[in-house]
Amino acid sequence: MSDNLIIRQASPEEYELVSAHYKICGYRGGLEDNDQVFVAIDEQLIGAVRICIENDVKVLRGMYLKPEFQQKGIGVSMLNYLVQHTEMSGCYCLPYKHLIEFYGKIGFEEISPRDAPGFLAERLKKYRGNGNRDITIMQIKK
Repeated sequence: MSDNLIIRQASPEEYELVSAHYKICGYRGGLEDNDQVFVAIDEQLIGAVRICIENDVKVLRGMYLKPEFQQKGIGVSMLNYLVQHTEMSGCYCLPYKHLIEFYGKIGFEEISPRDAPGFLAERLKKYRGNGNRDITIMQIKK
């Protein structure tokens, strides 16, 4: 990890830059004006994650780092920043199963789809129906 790394909340004026980052990373989830967006910058935007409110439910979405910056502790640093600067209790996410331990570092626990809000259970079913069978659902319960 570089000494120049900065993790912070993005301003709405930076959302266009974040959208471009998401496009480069292949993320198609979009970005809403009312999302809380957090970025990792190391001379350039290298990572982003957002907290959305969907149907009055907090959802962590769009955790993407440029490939050359993965596996360097930056993602964990971004998650720790979220915990320190955002109320995360009750938050959900739908990660790939190989990331269960990663999200578990900040308190996410795998849950049954039947214990999730209906719209998230449906999203999970849709993802799995599109061939993404190794996606699960997690929640921070505290």
